[in-house]
Amino acid sequence: MTVELRHLRAFIAVCEARSFTHAATRMMVSQPVVSRTVRQLEKAVGAELIDRRTGEARPTEAGTVLLEHARATVAKFDHALSSARSVSRPLLLGYTWSMLDSRIMGAVETWESEHPLHPIITRRGDDRLAGLGDGSTDVALVREQPTGRPGHPENDYQSLTLLSEDRYVALSRDHPLSGRSVLRLEDLTTEVFVDNTASGTVPSGLWPPGRAPQERLPVETFEDWTFAIAAGRGIGLTPASTAALRPHPSLAFVALADAPAVDLHLAWRADAEHPALGAFTGHMKLAFARPSHPPVSPHASPSCP
Repeated sequence: MTVELRHLRAFIAVCEARSFTHAATRMMVSQPVVSRTVRQLEKAVGAELIDRRTGEARPTEAGTVLLEHARATVAKFDHALSSARSVSRPLLLGYTWSMLDSRIMGAVETWESEHPLHPIITRRGDDRLAGLGDGSTDVALVREQPTGRPGHPENDYQSLTLLSEDRYVALSRDHPLSGRSVLRLEDLTTEVFVDNTASGTVPSGLWPPGRAPQERLPVETFEDWTFAIAAGRGIGLTPASTAALRPHPSLAFVALADAPAVDLHLAWRADAEHPALGAFTGHMKLAFARPSHPPVSPHASPSCP
């Protein structure tokens, strides 16, 4: 008879649980299956491995010798299997709207051509951490550098800044201000501000004292933000890359002259274990240090003269 890993796993489970019944529960099989599997192993070895004469199932002298080697064999196999899986493992990249522009996609395409065993799988989310918080992504493109949990001195995340973008005002194409070439924050005081509360890029201190829009319309997704503005319910602020992507034919984008730029960061958890994470962050750092990634300009949009 050929001894298989299932024989060793059942034998180890019985020795550790000191019970065939408890071992079966641990392995999520029936007790007769465990008993039969251990009997098969004993037949292959030619010796009794479990002393069944007492209230507990304890290894015999031969079983004690085998147990050490069985544990080492199973652990070595599990490690080999894990290592093999990690060699070919996709990297999950989270993002929130308008971040996968030509610069990001160019860097991703270069990465995939150089690292075919670690392709990029993108996952869009409407939270500011783009999936890092719950572990659904390995690395993410975010607009704010993530910080640690309250009360924890260490930062739970690491990040690097890839680029900065100018801000634009998003308006309905029918809005009276849509024909302007440049706007200032003071021009928006009387407007309804559509605020993406889940993943927006407008900090609370952006507006000068007394100059913030008098009315605010909160939304929770990029689609809701786009629809509200296209329908003429208010205006929004957004990075230049959003304008360049032209997310809706009824939207116009006008440059905002007196607002600070919006940074784009690549972030990851400090305890991340993906084997290719270090190489990917190094690749992105190098890619965006090169002059081949000029700032996005939305001037090609017909709504932005």
